Amino acid sequence: MKVLNVLWKIALLLVVLLALFYFMDSRVKENAPLESPVKHGTAIPAPGREVNEQPVGQQRPASGLSTYVGKNVDLVIEEFGQPDRIEPSSFGYEWWVYSSESRMMVGVENDKVNQIFSTEESLDLSPFSIGQNIEDIFRYTIIESEVNVHFDENIYTFTLNSKDIKEKILIKYDDLFAQIYVDVEDGNIEGVRFITPKMLVIHQPYDMEYTGELVSVKLPSSTEQMEVDRAVERQIYELTNIYREHNGVAPLVHDYWLSSIAQEHSMDMAIENYFSHESPTGGNLSERLKSSSIEHKRAGENIATNYVDAIDAVHGWLNSPAHRSVLLDAEMTEIGTGAYGKYFTQVLIKSDTKRKTEPGLFQK
Repeated sequence: MKVLNVLWKIALLLVVLLALFYFMDSRVKENAPLESPVKHGTAIPAPGREVNEQPVGQQRPASGLSTYVGKNVDLVIEEFGQPDRIEPSSFGYEWWVYSSESRMMVGVENDKVNQIFSTEESLDLSPFSIGQNIEDIFRYTIIESEVNVHFDENIYTFTLNSKDIKEKILIKYDDLFAQIYVDVEDGNIEGVRFITPKMLVIHQPYDMEYTGELVSVKLPSSTEQMEVDRAVERQIYELTNIYREHNGVAPLVHDYWLSSIAQEHSMDMAIENYFSHESPTGGNLSERLKSSSIEHKRAGENIATNYVDAIDAVHGWLNSPAHRSVLLDAEMTEIGTGAYGKYFTQVLIKSDTKRKTEPGLFQK
């Protein structure tokens, strides 16, 4: 009987230890790094390539946001007013961000609209709508896996793989393209980007071959890049909360100190040329949070690289099951975001107490 009692105590102790190890392990979640399947600047020249004839693009929608693309930005101001903020991009144009009601981003260069992206259900995104099931699109639209773009005397051919067809469809119109961002879990449209042919080529969001000259843009200076990075961080924060809202999850509060951790990690990965949650100098997320004296009950980190912009990076996290579980974790309460060039980081925590956030959320 005495031996039996000892065995029971040992068994109970083992159960407690295993539960403790499990709890400690689940407090901090780090996923495999997420890298874009298409690295910007890796377009393949194909001077002798035969280009398959394709039908002329469908007629452009007669109404909705797409009608502003290619037009003077004054038309956008007339309809929607001044933007909440104007931010730089790494491609030379400005982002006019409407974040309060319209929830859209307008790309503007030389007073002309070169693209519009929106996640807002109430806006006219004809012939699409946010929340629409992608099967509706397949029923009335021919989706090509190979799409040609003619610009000046050059021909650019985008190849969409099976993943693209499910997550980020490309539809060709007359002098306009639409990128449809799909949540693969429910098959519904999360966002739509209408974009000019030239800007699509500059972004290179799909595998691309070209005949002729490759369109290029001036790289931002180090000072300009810093401003771009801060803009990307704001956009990641807002898009994360929008997708949480779409999925019935409470929004996150931005935290200055978490953003400092995220910024430092993105910068560290770029400068030290590695891509991992484990920093050679700062350690893993748990160690980095501890060194910054940030107490938490739960934490998670998503990192990504080589995506075109914040829109594509957050969409990539949304459609990766492991990263999605962090992005949409209902227990998380606060977030920090960091960008450095093409390295993106978001750190989410569940906190017992609401820590001080600064009025200039993303100022540094």
